Parts: sequence; structure tokens; C-alpha cells
Amino acid sequence: MIERIIDWSLVVALCFALGWLSGRILGVHRSAWRSLVCGLAGWGIGFGATYALHETDITTPAAPTVIGFAVLATMGTSIALDLVLTPRPRRSRRPALHSLVHPVQAIKRRFAVSLRLREIMRYARNRKLTSFRSASTSMLESADFAQRLRLFLEDCGGMFVKIGQIASTRSDVLAPAMIAELSQLRASVRPVPPDEIRVVIESELDQTVEQAFASFDWDPLAAASIGQVHRAVLRDGTHVVVKVQRPGIEDIVERDAAVLRWIARNVERRVEAAREARFAPITEELITGLEEELDYAHEAAAAVVLGRHRSPGEGVAVPFVRADLSTSRVLVMQEVPGESIDHDAAIDASSVPRPELARRLLAVFLHQVITDGAFHADPHPGNIMLDEDGTLWLIDFGAVGYLDPLMLNSLQMLVLGVAMFEPSLLTRAVLRIAGTNTTVDRDSLETDLSLLLAQQARAGGFDPRSLGDVVTVMLRHHLAPPPAFTTLSRALITLEGTLRVLDPDFEVGHEAMTAFAEGRATPAAETKDQVQKELIRALPTLRTLPGHAETLSSMLEAGELTMQTRRFGADDAVVIGDWIDRILFTSIGIAGLVTSAILMLAAGSSDEGTARVIRAVGYAGLVVSGTMLMRSIAQILTRRAR
Repeated sequence: MIERIIDWSLVVALCFALGWLSGRILGVHRSAWRSLVCGLAGWGIGFGATYALHETDITTPAAPTVIGFAVLATMGTSIALDLVLTPRPRRSRRPALHSLVHPVQAIKRRFAVSLRLREIMRYARNRKLTSFRSASTSMLESADFAQRLRLFLEDCGGMFVKIGQIASTRSDVLAPAMIAELSQLRASVRPVPPDEIRVVIESELDQTVEQAFASFDWDPLAAASIGQVHRAVLRDGTHVVVKVQRPGIEDIVERDAAVLRWIARNVERRVEAAREARFAPITEELITGLEEELDYAHEAAAAVVLGRHRSPGEGVAVPFVRADLSTSRVLVMQEVPGESIDHDAAIDASSVPRPELARRLLAVFLHQVITDGAFHADPHPGNIMLDEDGTLWLIDFGAVGYLDPLMLNSLQMLVLGVAMFEPSLLTRAVLRIAGTNTTVDRDSLETDLSLLLAQQARAGGFDPRSLGDVVTVMLRHHLAPPPAFTTLSRALITLEGTLRVLDPDFEVGHEAMTAFAEGRATPAAETKDQVQKELIRALPTLRTLPGHAETLSSMLEAGELTMQTRRFGADDAVVIGDWIDRILFTSIGIAGLVTSAILMLAAGSSDEGTARVIRAVGYAGLVVSGTMLMRSIAQILTRRAR
């Protein structure tokens, strides 16, 4: 009995090694289970083929004939599985060492994800969202599907509601019906008990609540999915709000993020419309944004940046942060007086007229974008407060957009191109924003941007919302706008709605151009400076240009000017060389297969000694040439899967 177990263990190990070896030969990655399945199938086919050829019992598993047929059969099985099963995209995972050091946590996490996935699949079946394999783009944009999805997210609760709320701002990629439904999501979250809030605060601040604050209101001012807010008074009498992260929220976010990635990956793999809408990358972007919100240090830093860089005009303020009492899970900020501009009564009671409030908010936002490169990325009415003096306060800095120097320079060039009504300058700015200057039809791109400029002219001036139209033009020309640019586009759309709340008759395009002209934002006030910057950049080239022209003209007169062109550039030569190598590799494999077959046939008409040699050479050639052809097929399938 023990000997049989040992024999079977050796067979399984040998089959696994055979499957792993075939994957290495084919140049593809194979999981342990797939390697074992391929090895078992190949070993069985190898035995069967050898027995059929020799019509005798096979007693030596390591016989060369069996090994040769087994290798070929294993590679064939591996390729057949590739044809049937679509390879799963690989993503970053926790290091294996973490699971070894914390095995109990790893097991609990694995079971939590599985149980959560089963629960979510049940909700999806209840909302009839599991039968959209053949869904079209029009179906996914329908109001019925949007309503089903919104109800599904409400059923799931937790981070799914938060993800839906974030997705409701993605009007650049989602249909209007979807945006309308997702905007109805409201997180109804049970407040965390005071004892648990106390534990979080005291563990983060390393002191008791009574030591840190003169008074603390344990009734939450607001409760959300990630944290909740309490009023408090510092020892110096300053009124503050304390944002405390919910206990265990990191594990919940990690669990739901794993489930969301699994859903997005499978939906995109099975639904063509989801692939066209880039469902998986959008989901990953939303998850990344949500994970960043877990660290309140980012929000504190953003508040400091926006408080330091703001419009030189009066009327807009940012609450200060108490850095000595703020950590990654606790955020202490100045309590903002006043009410949200969601309340019409607060706006009507202000001493500042509605149009002026809207102009101030637009001016500070444009100044943040064009000059500072840091802007509030979610300026909806709930994130803007109005006090009795008519000062607008920006709050909630969980979503802040940052523009790097290159993006900021490109954006300034874009606005300059609009202000000068120059399509070529606008085209150059768009290409710099996309980070490419090739593989695009510049004439066609410039034509589309020129039409966009014409629309702006008919509308009476540059409308900041038109950045969304620029994103649409970029996508049409297969130019990928960077995340910062799409974030800005979404923020401008949100800002327009907020400005309408302040003043229903507010003309965004006209007021934006007025702000530019008055110097409250950049283009018209800094057009001269921008032109000077461009001239300074081009100055070294302009200084050497006369000398180069004189040298070229002298060589031309002397008949020494020659010109050489290369048929293939460096990248083209590599690609073409790769094609030739693959064609030669496959051709040699086919020739070897034909030659091996001829040798096998010739062995039948030769004497026993010669036939044995010819048959051995034929078998060897059959294995080698078959391996070469299998590798070519495997590489083709691998490239298609990408």
C-alpha cells in the first residue's frame, strides 16, 4: 500500500515537472494546477501513443519514445487550454511572506472576501445584473440598467455606496442616465459608539480626550462610510471639528476593493461594451482614490496648500489645520462658521449679492488651477460654507487635484491658445497634455479643436466646462488624457452646478473671460509673460540659427551637401527583425516536422539496424520541430490575450 502511494506520488510529481517544463519551453506562465493538469494529460497521451505505435505493453515510464510524445502532448494540452480559457490578468498582491507571518489573518481575509463575493452575487441576481454578457453600449447607457445598478449598490452598502458616489462625478465617461441615478446614492451609516471613537482618538494622539480638548461633543455632527465628525473646543478656546476614522475601515476597504477588482475584471472580460468603456481601469482609479482618503494626512496637507495658495481677492477662506493634533486617522480643523450654500436662506441673508459670491468662487478656482496648480476637486454645494460676513469657506479636502509643472504649463498654453483663438497652439497644448507628439493625425486633431474654438466663439467666450469637450476630442483621437486633466474636467462640471446654486443666471463663460481680463485669473493678464517664456525657451536655438544657415549654404555652393536616409529607424528595425526571426523560427519548425515524417516513413523500408537509427533521429526531430511550432502558437495566443 505504501509503495503504491509512493509510486503515485512520484507520478504526480513527474507530471507536474513535465507541465512546468512545457510552460518554460513555450515561454508562457502556468499556474501550479494548470501545470499538473497538462502534465497528467501529456503523460497519458504519451503512453497511449507509444503503445499504439509499438503494439506492446509499456513498462518503462522514462522510455525516450514516451517522454517525446508526453512533451508534445503536454504542450498541445497547454495550448488547447489557452484556446478555451482566457488568461486572467495578473495584479499586485500582498507578499507571500505576509501570509506566512500572519496565517490566521490571511485565512480570515480570504474567507471574508469569498463570503462577501457570494453575498454580492446574490444581490446582483436579485437585481438581474448577471445576464449582461451580450450587453450593448446602448443597454448599459439605459435608464433601466442605471436604476438596477444604483439599487444593487445600495443593497451592497459599505464601500460600494462610496464608490457609486465617486463614480457619479465621472460625467466624462459615464452616460447621463447613469450619472443621474448614481447621484441619488446617499450613505446611511450608523454612527460609531463613543467608546470606540475614544479608543481611536487616544491611540492616535497618545493622550486622553480630556487632555487634548477642553470639551468634546460625543454626538456626531455627521457620520459617513469612512469616518465621522464631532465638534470640540481646544484648551485655548478655539472651536474645532474632529474627523475620526471608523475602526476597522481599512480591512473593509481592502475586502471590498478585492471584490470590486474581481467583478470589474470579469465584467470587462465578458462584456464588449464594458471593455469599450474601460470599466476595469475606471474601477481601479476609483479604488485608488478611496484608499487615499483613508490617510487623513493627505487631506491635512491639501488644506494647508489650498490655504496658502488662494486668490488674492477677499471673500474666500480655508480653515486651518491643527497639525499637532492630526494624524492619519484623526483630523482636527478649525470649525467653519455659517451654513452650507445648499440652504437658500443662508445665501439670501448674506450681505454680499449672489452674483458677486459666484464671481468670487469662480475667480478663486481659476486662480488655483491656472496659477497654483492645486485645486479643490469636488466643489459641490455641500463642501462650501457661507458665513454672516459673506465669506465663502472651502471644506472637505479629501479630493484635491494637483497639476505638475509640465501639466500646468500645458494647461496655460491651452488657455492661451483659446484666448488668442489659435488652433495650432491649442493642438500643441493638447499633445503635450497627452504626453505624445506622434502616432496621431495632427491635421484632423487641429480641425476638431478648431471647430471647438468656433463653438466657444459663438457661445461668447471661453467656457471652462469646455475642457470636457477637449477630453472627448482627445479620446476620439486615441489620446489618453492624464488623470489630473480628467479630474479638472470633472471639477469644472461640478463647479458649474455650484455656481448655478449661488446665482441661477450666472454666465460661466462670460464671467470667466471677465476674470481673465481683470487679471483675477491668468491668460489675458499673463499672456505677455507666457509669450516671453516661449521666446526665452527658443532663444538658444534662435541665436545659433544664422550660423547654421550660413554653414548649410556654403556646403550647398561647394557641392559638399549630401543627404542620407535610413529605410528603417531604430524601433522599426527591431520590429522587422523580430518578425523575420519569428518567420524563420516557424519555417525551420515546419521543415523539421516534414523531414522527421519522411525519416519515419523511410525507417519502414530499411534493415533493422539502420531503421533503429533513422527512427531515433526521426523521433528526435519530431520532438524538436513540434516544440518549435508549439512555442510559436503559444506566443501568438499570449499576444492576443494582452
